[in-house]
Amino acid sequence: MKEEYKNILVAVDGSEQAKKAFEEAIEVTKRNDGALTILSIVDYKYSVGDPAFINDALKFHLNNAEIEIDTLISGTEELPENYETVILSGSPKRRIVEYAKKHEIDLIMIGATGVGAIEKAIIGSTTSYVVNHASCNVMVVK
Repeated sequence: MKEEYKNILVAVDGSEQAKKAFEEAIEVTKRNDGALTILSIVDYKYSVGDPAFINDALKFHLNNAEIEIDTLISGTEELPENYETVILSGSPKRRIVEYAKKHEIDLIMIGATGVGAIEKAIIGSTTSYVVNHASCNVMVVK
């Protein structure tokens, strides 16, 4: 087990579980005097149909992701000194793992379930994928 986590990533998706993971990530980052990346992935599976519509839908979802992150941040009393927000599009499970590897993340923090109905019944498919494919430690927050 690592003694310190200096480069921490928390994946958020607007769910209550993601909010809990975000709150826990803030505490872990502060305890370790680390850097926190708040990552939101807009799933492109919601962008189907006419190319003009796809572009508008993607912009809409990217804007919503930004609002969700801003809401999380504004509701927090004390953020770590060193944090950044990142919004990407694509397959959430794959993008989280790719981002963590590319940016040498020490610890990924993620909620046990996401916003989908199926994911609420069992551990989320995104969480399961991240746990099994990440090149670093993963903390699942319930």
